[in-house]
Amino acid sequence: MSKIETNLDPTIIVNKYSLDIIVDYQIDNKTTPWVSDLLVELEEENDDEAEFAPAEMTIAAQITRKTNSMLKDHLIVKAQLKAHFHFPCGRCLFPLPQELDLDLSAAFLHESLEKLPEYAEVTTVYADAQEMELYFYQKGIADIKEFIHEQIYIEVVPFPRCDGECKNPVLF
Repeated sequence: MSKIETNLDPTIIVNKYSLDIIVDYQIDNKTTPWVSDLLVELEEENDDEAEFAPAEMTIAAQITRKTNSMLKDHLIVKAQLKAHFHFPCGRCLFPLPQELDLDLSAAFLHESLEKLPEYAEVTTVYADAQEMELYFYQKGIADIKEFIHEQIYIEVVPFPRCDGECKNPVLF
């Protein structure tokens, strides 16, 4: 059984990882500042005076470095993200509870492959026996925070609505 790491930087050095060794991470908004920043951004449109439960986000990630003749030296990132936060109603701005439960996966390829025609128009790639989001690492650094940020905003409902009557009718 391997040790679970509790510190994951928002950008990581690809060469830090040994080939075919999976490193497990368990991070959350209480212990990891960049995860907290993601939650602050999600809730920035909420009314500062409204009362609601504090937001929470946990990420269980597995990162491994691989190499093969097709993708060359690349990084595989798989993560399970769970989040509870509030988004303002699209009509009355009342903070509505939201939940995310995402299974994320990405392959970070070397930046030299980005110019190849086969990667010019695609956003996914087949790696590690599954279809994954395609990202490129620059100067040996993979931006994990940007990957997770993009995946959150792909899934989040931008303008949720109160069920039935709005909870904050004073705006009408």
